[in-house]
Amino acid sequence: MADDALAARLLVIFIDELDEQVQQLNDDLLALERTPDDAERLRAVFRVMHTLKGAARAAGLPLVEELCHALENELSRVRDGSAKLGAPQIALLFETADALAETRDSLRRDKTVPEETLSNALHHARGRGSAAPLVRRPSLTPSAPPVAPPLAPPLAPSTAPVVVAPNLERVDDAARAGHVRVSLQQVDAIAGAAGEIAGIAATLSERAEGLAALRARRRASRVRGAGDDGLDHELTLLLRHADEDARSLTGVSGRLSDSARHLRQRPFGEITETLPRVARDVAKDSGKQLRVVIVGSEIEADRVVLEALREPLLHLVRNAVDHGIEPAAERTANGKSAEGELRIEGSLRGDRLQVTIADDGRGLDLDAVRRGLVRRGRAVPNDPAVLARAIFDEGFTTREAATTLSGRGVGMGIVRSAAERMGGTVEVSSVPKQGTTITIDVPVSIATMRVVLMEVGGVVLGVPSAFVVRVDRADPRKLVRVDGRAMLVKHDRPTPVTTLAALLGPPFQESPSASMLQIVVLESGAQRLAVVVDDLLDERELVLRPLEHAGAAATNATVGSALLGTGVVALVLSVPALLANSDGHGAAASGALASAGEAPRAPSRILVVDDSITSRTLEQSVLSAAGYDVITAVDGAEAWRTIERQDVALVVSDVEMPHLDGFGLCERIRANARTATLPVILVTSLDEPAQRARGLEAGADAYITKSSFDQDTLLDTVRMLIGRSPGVV
Repeated sequence: MADDALAARLLVIFIDELDEQVQQLNDDLLALERTPDDAERLRAVFRVMHTLKGAARAAGLPLVEELCHALENELSRVRDGSAKLGAPQIALLFETADALAETRDSLRRDKTVPEETLSNALHHARGRGSAAPLVRRPSLTPSAPPVAPPLAPPLAPSTAPVVVAPNLERVDDAARAGHVRVSLQQVDAIAGAAGEIAGIAATLSERAEGLAALRARRRASRVRGAGDDGLDHELTLLLRHADEDARSLTGVSGRLSDSARHLRQRPFGEITETLPRVARDVAKDSGKQLRVVIVGSEIEADRVVLEALREPLLHLVRNAVDHGIEPAAERTANGKSAEGELRIEGSLRGDRLQVTIADDGRGLDLDAVRRGLVRRGRAVPNDPAVLARAIFDEGFTTREAATTLSGRGVGMGIVRSAAERMGGTVEVSSVPKQGTTITIDVPVSIATMRVVLMEVGGVVLGVPSAFVVRVDRADPRKLVRVDGRAMLVKHDRPTPVTTLAALLGPPFQESPSASMLQIVVLESGAQRLAVVVDDLLDERELVLRPLEHAGAAATNATVGSALLGTGVVALVLSVPALLANSDGHGAAASGALASAGEAPRAPSRILVVDDSITSRTLEQSVLSAAGYDVITAVDGAEAWRTIERQDVALVVSDVEMPHLDGFGLCERIRANARTATLPVILVTSLDEPAQRARGLEAGADAYITKSSFDQDTLLDTVRMLIGRSPGVV
């Protein structure tokens, strides 16, 4: 039983050692492939083989031991100068690294070794193509390993050298001596305890406030002579002690939170160390030359954040080499170096971790992106930046047929999903023939986060402060309408407005409209949205808890929860997920936003201005059917004469008209003291952002493009500006 326990323990130790040594082997081989004469790297590879040979013997894994011994013998010949280390031998060493990595994974999974993989690598190392009988020895029993013949060239030479920045050197055993392994469950328990202590501290503070109020009432009650000075003195002491305890507990909570945060942090280099090998293999398979540079390996972030980025980075690296980097002939024809460069960089921006993957390749093929969208029946945006972001849509690919490297439409969707689950973003920029850069922005830690707290439908919600542009109060009567969406205009920039309740959906419900709206303006990448909430509460640092504590009110935009000092659970939302869900919700919330500023009005007469009889008749019919009194004009000049002669409650005008266009009509209305407040809706086929901005600058209250025109949009906009027609329900 003791021997069995020892064997099991040695196997666990060997798996951990194999994990470290395989990564060391890959790092050294990548360097050796570029500079085969590097004697120090050669010695490092030899040491790995020698170390693993002894470790495999102790763990009772003879096949691993034989493979390492065979390579150790040949490397010894190279080291002594009696043999050369060429591309075929480097390729065999990479094959061995892969076989050892597969062994590690198999041992972790089901405690078995991949015999076929190891046997093939061993036969290649021995220079034999036929199977040799496996030598089996019992665990922990020493035995002399067989002598292996020289290496044979089993694989073609690689055309993809890779260089890794110097800061990727691994920490040696002495440096690792000061580290201990801590399970994530233990770290989470510490973080949870810190959150609970913070809650207790807040409760103690409230108790202190209660005691202060009790003392005040006691003093006020002494109306019939000298009161009980002893009781008053005791209350004063109790109040002082409670306040001191609360401050002490807050300090302890802060130190505990800091400790937990540091325990959770790991170097960025831990998730990038395998990427050079991945890039090298993809480049080799596609016949490309590549240089990999990794920067920022030493910076630290929450291990959960880093682990969540591991798979996205793998997809991004493969995609950059497969799609971005050109073959050497194409690069030289375009005046570039034959060797492409892939740069992976991690950096800290306050409490955010930014990871960029940049290549100097051919850049995004936007025409291929358009074709990919059309092929799948999706809308094709006009804005090149929006079009580029389509590569992150789930299922999107520019490949017409899948290859072993790409074409399934999965990888880039994984990148965006991973970022948004952590309350982060992913952006892409590209220049033709110069390359593509993808930037992932996520919190350094999702254990603690600074958030803005608000209330919606009796539920306390929070959004990360990093995404909050500002908080504001707005008069609903000052909102404008563009294509049926309510817009908040600040500094000449219109921002869509919706209620957070409408955005989240059930079980959240909109509250009765207030005279002034509480607004939080959110921004992620190029998207900006103003959300109306019931109440703004506070901004504070919170300890996040897993989603299982979120409760029934959690939505698909919830990334975590936090326990407040009052015992209330706050739900923390992902702003990128909210903005992704925002399309189409502006109209849904328009009724609530419109009614907030709505007041009874006199019978409404509407002037419809359009030089097209078809458009003019359509709009007149829609408004007349809704109960409004409608008159018409054929151009801006006739419309202005009509406005001068009679009272009009609202103007609905086309833009492109003879004599006086819609912009000019709107400006004339605003310049006249009698008509300066007359509501104006512009309805036009001009849907470029610059044209929209021009309409709002001219003073229009709403802007509707004919491409998105429908009668509900028109009626909702009219009702927001002048209310319903009398007698119409």
